[in-house]
Amino acid sequence: MTSPNWAATERVLLHGGVVYSPASPFATAMLIDGDTVAWLGEDSAAEAHRDAADRIIDLDGALVTPGFVDAHVHATSTGLALTGLDLSRTRSLAEALSLLEARARGLRGGAILGHGWDETRWPENRPPTREELDRASWGSVVYLSRIDVHSAAVSSALVAMVPEARDLPGWDASLPLSREAHHVVREAALGTITVAQRRAAHAAARQEAASLGIVAMHEMAGPTISSEADLADLLSLSAREPGPLITGYWGELAREGGLERARALGARGVAGDLFADGAIGSRTAHLCRPYADDPGTAGAGYLSARDVADHVISATEAGLQAGFHVIGDAAAESVIEGLRAAATHVGVAAMRAGLHRLEHAELLTDDHVATMADLGVVASMQPMFDGLWGGPGGMYEQRLGAERTATMNRFADLVAAGVLVSFGSDAPVTDLGPWAAVRAAVHHSNAAQAMSGRAAFSAHTRAGWRAVGEPGTGVLAPDAPAHLAIWQVDEIRVQAPDERISAWSTDPRSGTPGLPALSPDHPLPGCLRTVVAGRTVFDAGILDQG
Repeated sequence: MTSPNWAATERVLLHGGVVYSPASPFATAMLIDGDTVAWLGEDSAAEAHRDAADRIIDLDGALVTPGFVDAHVHATSTGLALTGLDLSRTRSLAEALSLLEARARGLRGGAILGHGWDETRWPENRPPTREELDRASWGSVVYLSRIDVHSAAVSSALVAMVPEARDLPGWDASLPLSREAHHVVREAALGTITVAQRRAAHAAARQEAASLGIVAMHEMAGPTISSEADLADLLSLSAREPGPLITGYWGELAREGGLERARALGARGVAGDLFADGAIGSRTAHLCRPYADDPGTAGAGYLSARDVADHVISATEAGLQAGFHVIGDAAAESVIEGLRAAATHVGVAAMRAGLHRLEHAELLTDDHVATMADLGVVASMQPMFDGLWGGPGGMYEQRLGAERTATMNRFADLVAAGVLVSFGSDAPVTDLGPWAAVRAAVHHSNAAQAMSGRAAFSAHTRAGWRAVGEPGTGVLAPDAPAHLAIWQVDEIRVQAPDERISAWSTDPRSGTPGLPALSPDHPLPGCLRTVVAGRTVFDAGILDQG
């Protein structure tokens, strides 16, 4: 990714802090020259750069790190959730309906798009019905996506806009819609968003991300998820106005015109949320065995191994990344089989160079992990999925049972096998919040899959750049891009994964850089400033500068 046209040109000297840099592990100061890191070292040596600096910032003990990369976001939906009807924190169905009614009163007949309900957290333990939405909204057009965005409660007025939904898989006369029926009503609901609303949502999502130390995001666009105009607007905003940088993905099969549209849009790949299946919460993830709490279904698979192979071959030959949304083990089996078939056609070297991606990849077998390692497939994963829904009594255990839940989100196994693991939020499915995600990966519900703090931090920083083919970005070192965040922390410590680690690596004399304490009882770091290409895109107004 080249520097944006708004990149900084001044020279800024930071001093008096702690700089997270394996290249200079004792650094307390740093010089930024325009959009590039020019120097790192100790405060005593920083004096030599003072006269050449346009600005000098006293860090007052703050921690400077590479900025975070969120490797899976949906900016418009995230922005709408930030500024509109957010149901993710509702404690009951009654509360959700009350918020809907208040929103309907405020909009006075306008379309209502909301997100985030999760019936497994409500005492009613059921989703809203169509009749309840109609009453609460006085007959308005209503689209309320479930937390996983793979089903939605919709009003009769919205169904009337797309009557063909009644004849598609996933239709229900009263309950939320899933599968193809959901896809068509979602597309209709997104069509009610004005250009002004869409652009405001983009701005809100980038502003929120910047306030959390996020310097780059991978946008997962595609037909029925967003639109070509949506992605074009977002990429244009990223190039035009300061904020987190955007890498775009367009999730559409090559045989349906995906390659041409991805190229025209400037997308990095025909990848992202190109659905091989659905989600566990909505019981649409494709499983080898039926759901424990609904033995009548094993979910739905949307792509065959042949579909996958053809798409990957076309993308590889076109020089674009391919990738798929895949959650269930049956869906993973189809995708892995397709990747192997593609490799026999284009060769392993071309596959590895392609940096093809699997989004989520929650239910993998050992064989799947080995194939991903062999073919250089990126695992784009979301630690907060396990943080929110893993563990005893969680939603995953309710849906799948304890045995299958224990095999999910294999962060440690993937890293140990040599798979590039890149972390994101899937916002608005989970909140933008990279430190919370790093902590969730360190405190996995299955201790065998927990990562060290350093490995989890790398997965949410440098790995996000490697996943888009920029291996030299995401570190603080001379000549590296100046994408960074400054943090207020109460304690910095070397993150040891377990008692097997050598005592020397946790000794200060080893030069192993430390990170904020990530135990559940510690507050998460607060972002003081976020810098992209040398330009401040968020400032809490606390640091002194001259």
